[in-house]
Amino acid sequence: MASASLPSPPEAEPPECPVCFSPFDDASVVPRVLPCGHSLCGSCISSLPPASASAVAASLRCPLCSQCVPFSRALGPSSLPKNLALLSLLPNPSPARAAGAGAASAAHPLPLPLHAAHSRLFARFRHAILPESASPLQSAPPGPTPAGLVVGSIASDLGVPWFCLQGHPVSLLPVEVPAVGKPSQEATFYRPCHGSRVVAAIDALSGAAREEMLDLVAASARLARRVCRVYGAWMGPEVPTLWLVSERHTPGVPHLLELDESRDKLEMVPRVRAVGMEVCEALMGLHGEGLVLGCLRLDCFRLGRFGCCLLDLNEVLALCRGVRAGVCLSKDGAFVAPEMAAVLSDATRMRSRDFDGLVGCNSDVWLLGCIFVALVTGDEQLAAGWNSDGSHDDWKKEVHTRLVAALIGTQLEPLSAITVSCLSYEPEDRPEIVDAWKCIRGSWMKSSGDALAAADDLVAQKSFRCLLLGELSSMCSGPAVESDGKMQASRGSDDNSSTPDDEIDRGCMSNESVCTEGVDEVQRDGVFKSSTLLAHRDCVTGLAIGGGFLFSCSYDKTINVWSLQDLSHVQTLKGHEHKITAVVVVDNDNQSLCISGDSGSGIFVWHVDSSLNEEPLIKWYEHNDWIYRGVHCLAVSGTSYLYTGSKDKTIKAWSLEDYSLRCTMTGHKSTVSCLAVASGILYSGSWDGTIRSWWLTDHSPLSVLEDDTPGSIAPVLSIATEANFVISSYESGCLKIWKDDVIVKSEKLQNGSIYAVKLNGKWLYTGGIDKVINIQEMLDDESDVEIRDVASIACDSVVTSILYWGERLIVGLSNQEIKVYDKGS
Repeated sequence: MASASLPSPPEAEPPECPVCFSPFDDASVVPRVLPCGHSLCGSCISSLPPASASAVAASLRCPLCSQCVPFSRALGPSSLPKNLALLSLLPNPSPARAAGAGAASAAHPLPLPLHAAHSRLFARFRHAILPESASPLQSAPPGPTPAGLVVGSIASDLGVPWFCLQGHPVSLLPVEVPAVGKPSQEATFYRPCHGSRVVAAIDALSGAAREEMLDLVAASARLARRVCRVYGAWMGPEVPTLWLVSERHTPGVPHLLELDESRDKLEMVPRVRAVGMEVCEALMGLHGEGLVLGCLRLDCFRLGRFGCCLLDLNEVLALCRGVRAGVCLSKDGAFVAPEMAAVLSDATRMRSRDFDGLVGCNSDVWLLGCIFVALVTGDEQLAAGWNSDGSHDDWKKEVHTRLVAALIGTQLEPLSAITVSCLSYEPEDRPEIVDAWKCIRGSWMKSSGDALAAADDLVAQKSFRCLLLGELSSMCSGPAVESDGKMQASRGSDDNSSTPDDEIDRGCMSNESVCTEGVDEVQRDGVFKSSTLLAHRDCVTGLAIGGGFLFSCSYDKTINVWSLQDLSHVQTLKGHEHKITAVVVVDNDNQSLCISGDSGSGIFVWHVDSSLNEEPLIKWYEHNDWIYRGVHCLAVSGTSYLYTGSKDKTIKAWSLEDYSLRCTMTGHKSTVSCLAVASGILYSGSWDGTIRSWWLTDHSPLSVLEDDTPGSIAPVLSIATEANFVISSYESGCLKIWKDDVIVKSEKLQNGSIYAVKLNGKWLYTGGIDKVINIQEMLDDESDVEIRDVASIACDSVVTSILYWGERLIVGLSNQEIKVYDKGS
């Protein structure tokens, strides 16, 4: 009984505010979570009166549960966290709103990080890029290789999705990157990761070449029992040659023809039957994937571990290149259908790439017939000799005579007739591949084989991509071969390497009072440039931006102020008597404040304006007891509170109105080392290995983020927060990612302490004692969070602080320097 299709369920109504019944959105009616757990819109929360006439103004009564909850009217609803769960349930924006958002984004494009150019392309090719550890060119290629094809082996075990063991032989086909599309030479300090280098090379290819490469990788994975697996693309660490890597088996099918020169029929029949059926299945599988070969040779088929016949697509591409270049001809055993040969000889059509109506399965039927002739007669020259001296009809008669003589009296005698039909000059006169498969199968098993007919009908409706006429086959010249650290020129290689001109722009800006202050020489090398800010005389410990200035603090007890327009040094703020450990900036409508803390518990507030008064606006000391003295970190929430994390294991909240102590938060068992504020919540990290969260409204504890894995406890050194993510770095070199207070990722990034971590959108920056800044992309879906290496920046000293502003990455180092990395012109 046919079942009627069920109607699609109506679109669920969006969640709404339980007070005003306005639908929630992410702009004007944002759901905010009260301390009692209920969510209201910001307008309703602001309009709620105090809990009672005698109650303090910093409270209200929840209209849903009647519970009295704290609420700071000075901070407003924005101090309360958003209900991210409700926001995730909101429907997609309307087309009009989406169009408006698109227009707004077009008018004001968001700045992308320096390394974001190939992020979308990597998402498509992520499973088609071999890791650098594969190193398939560790050993020298054994003997000559055709058309630039190189033979190597995998250096280490590869897991998902390749499942390839160490030492497995592979073939590598060079993929030429167009000279005009080659990625620019990067600056010496900027080291893209292996995946980024491969993606940059792939991006330089034409769109057709990229799609062809993806099709080969995907098709070979689905046809693993019929073709050799194409693993994907790989690049060596030194030479920028892009390779297409495929598994390789030895020996090839021609080895079977050499085993028995007498060609005894009793041994020939089972051999032709087994190999012939597997050749048919490989071709039908590729047609089902929309791929047509266009040319073929017997040695393109290899024998697998269990004796099965597999089609080596890298061998096919190498043969296609030889045919396109005129190197591999019929006398070399290359099989090419007459219609394909006519297309290749038509220079006008090849230039226009107009192949509509010319590419189809029938061309591969001709190739199948040639394979049968070579298998049965053992004469590859006969199979490939249709376009030699003499007519096609004479050649076809000779083929028929040789086939009949070899197959007469055997179970495969009907194969001679269908093979001759496969070699018909007109493509429409050739049979289907499935007919040849049924002929061979019927010689030893009585079966109709109708199961393959439907699949063959489906193939007839497909559009095909021909490898012989494709972009990868047009790359006829082979680049240099990298092996054992040496360069070996393969046949047809050209030395296309060139050294780009290095542009050095000198931008020294000195200050009269301190001769070493200013911006050191700007290094430009390709698409990135770096600037060095010199003014401090000891380790840089913190960076902050506000009021149009960059502020940097140091163990030299000073704060240096830099202009964000030209990075020139503006002023040095002095007054601290101890090492400055942290600096933050508060921006509001009336004024901007720079606040600094030192190891002697001193807290200094500086007024930020064009005059930049050298005297602090106010200063005070957190502790008089020398045992507990020391401010380790600072954070601010809007313009209301300053938070200090100290050696005494506490977090203190100071009012920015009168600078009085309003609250002391306890719970940590060691020094509070870092603070961060996001979505109405204060996060604190400590040397006790835990991260605690606190409500900004009443400073009450919210949760404790702790990894219970044995041996994972290490001091927390830095915290970065954004949306519902908290990212923490540790003294052990580990990085941990928490999503909705649940740990979702833990990874060891460096060998030593990671002192700085910064999250900017999906881009993650980390640096520490290894003197390297790791740049990674955080990929988030509903089930998993993945970190993808993008690049690294080599530094001259330990990285102590990281700040991302605009399109500039600003880094503080322990050698007194501040590095600024941005896009070169």
